[in-house]
Amino acid sequence: MNTIKFSHIASTYNDHLDSLYAYALHLGFDEQTAKDAIHDVFYKLCMHHSSLDEISNLKFYLFRSLRNRLIDLNRTNREHTGIYFEEEISDENLPFQLHVTMEDEFIQKEDSEEIRLKVENVLNRLSHRQREIIFLRYIQECSYDEISEIMQISVAASRNLVNRSIKRLKKAMLTLPQFLLMIS
Repeated sequence: MNTIKFSHIASTYNDHLDSLYAYALHLGFDEQTAKDAIHDVFYKLCMHHSSLDEISNLKFYLFRSLRNRLIDLNRTNREHTGIYFEEEISDENLPFQLHVTMEDEFIQKEDSEEIRLKVENVLNRLSHRQREIIFLRYIQECSYDEISEIMQISVAASRNLVNRSIKRLKKAMLTLPQFLLMIS
């Protein structure tokens, strides 16, 4: 592999590592599995470096590849160990988790605790897929087309899922900016 291509892949790895790692953890995978899957994605990218120029949206490609790799690793691990769970992890039921974080300045304010409790309450009422789509749409700033490909749903379904998620936020009298501030 020439050094220019390798340099580009290394730069891509450095630019996207944190967000890919966070995404894998939010999907419910442990740290080691997340790291292994990310390395597998970049290994594949290195081995097929000629296709790097053909990728129109690298961020989308990385998120979709990572999600697929995590599902494959989970399926392989389950088949290898012979342990089967009541609910098989697949595209539709990845246990996507978002956790409330707070900056020190907000902890000191009384209102922030009330908002934090609202956010936790809303998070508990959102489905795994709703949490995942909020993360992809508003934190990772993916387009509806990208979300539909990553989550393997139609564009219309991704729009509907975002709308249902936002309606849940409004029902809890929580604005989207308040919600995003608390979870980002």
